[in-house]
Amino acid sequence: MKNRLSDLNNHLFAQLERLSEEGLTSEQIDQEVERAKAIVGVSDQIIGTASLQFKAAELVARHGRGVSDMIPESVAGRRVIEHRKTEETKTAEETEQAEADARRHEREKREEREERLRQEREGADG
Repeated sequence: MKNRLSDLNNHLFAQLERLSEEGLTSEQIDQEVERAKAIVGVSDQIIGTASLQFKAAELVARHGRGVSDMIPESVAGRRVIEHRKTEETKTAEETEQAEADARRHEREKREEREERLRQEREGADG
C-alpha cells in the first residue's frame, strides 16, 4: 500500500470506474456504493489531516520556529518543522540558540516517552 495523496486520488478514480461498470447487478451496485461511502469517509479524514499539516507549516513559515513547539507532533508530522529566514541569515548566536532549543525539545519528548513507559510498566506490575 502506498501513502501519498496521488495514490489516494488513484483509489478514488478506480472506485468511480467500478461504480460505472456496465452490467452490474443491483446487489453488486449496492456493494460498490457501500464501498465508495467507506472510501470517501477515509479519504475525507486523510485530506483533512493533510490540510491541517499544511496549515501548521504555513504558521511556522509565517511566524517562525517558535510556534512549532505549540503544534502537536501528530500534526507537524515526523520531522519538526523548521522556519528558515529568507530575508536575512541567522547570526551564529541565533543558530546556536535554535539548535539548543531543538535539543531541549527532543530531550523533553524523550523524557515524556520514558515517563509514560515507566507508568505503563508500573500499572502492569500493580
